Amino acid sequence: MQIIKGISQFRQDCREPHVMSLGNFDGVHLGHRAILQATAAAAKRLGASSSALIFTPHPLQVLTPDRFPSLLITTEDRISLLGEAGIDYVIVQQFTKAFAGITAESFARVVLKEVLDVSGVVVGFDYTFGCHGSGTSADLLCFGEMLGFNVEVIPPVTVNNVPVSSSTIRVLLSSGKVEEAAEMLGYPFYLRGKVVHGDGRGRQLGFPTANLQVSYELVQPGHGVYFTSVMLAGRSFWGVANVGRRPTFCKGEPALEIHLLDTEGDFYDQELTVYFLKRIRNEVTFAGSAQLIEQINRDIDCARLLMP
Repeated sequence: MQIIKGISQFRQDCREPHVMSLGNFDGVHLGHRAILQATAAAAKRLGASSSALIFTPHPLQVLTPDRFPSLLITTEDRISLLGEAGIDYVIVQQFTKAFAGITAESFARVVLKEVLDVSGVVVGFDYTFGCHGSGTSADLLCFGEMLGFNVEVIPPVTVNNVPVSSSTIRVLLSSGKVEEAAEMLGYPFYLRGKVVHGDGRGRQLGFPTANLQVSYELVQPGHGVYFTSVMLAGRSFWGVANVGRRPTFCKGEPALEIHLLDTEGDFYDQELTVYFLKRIRNEVTFAGSAQLIEQINRDIDCARLLMP
């Protein structure tokens, strides 16, 4: 996979015919993967390359920053997952208000045909494009016929009769339903970040924790305690994670703390990835340390029962 910085650079690096996926691809979930698989298949039929066009920052972060949704994954992970799905070229286009002002017809005629010279385009059924999202997948079919490139529209992918979408996955995660979210993502939801110093409360209680600093742009699961798998320095561990405000000790700021099972060490400044596998319980306020310690032991016992 090759990463191209901007649409204007693309044809300098890719001169062969190509079929392009269009979409936001936040999470690269099962619905997105259906689009990407169709793109790779269409490219193979034509003897062409496959490509995907993504924007950074998220368009809503530019247009309506007060309603900007939390992201499921970082841009770097989005690019990586697009490559794993078989895409040959990922074009990362800077999204600006000026770019947002391009009309739907100009996007099809100038961007797709003149600049990118697509042989084909694959989109989801709910894809919109152009100023104020005025263009629809049906419009793109018409533009493709008029301008001479093929357009394939992928129908919704459902899990348990519910259409898969990034917004639905965000709702599931905010409710702590990490297993249902994983079914739609096609992989367990994860957060990656650097281990930073906390207040040492976990160690005082006898359960040392790694405090994870993650990007503020990323969604976090609903407050509670989770059974997790943890990747650290190329090694895998089981863990119990707490997401929340630690109300027993009147902590106001939300935090993500992970107690690694059957291992100890100094993990400060190391990168750690936490995969959320199952919610054990809600966040609860305890009368004091003794009750909290009893509950943590029960949480660990529960996690051990969940270990394969």
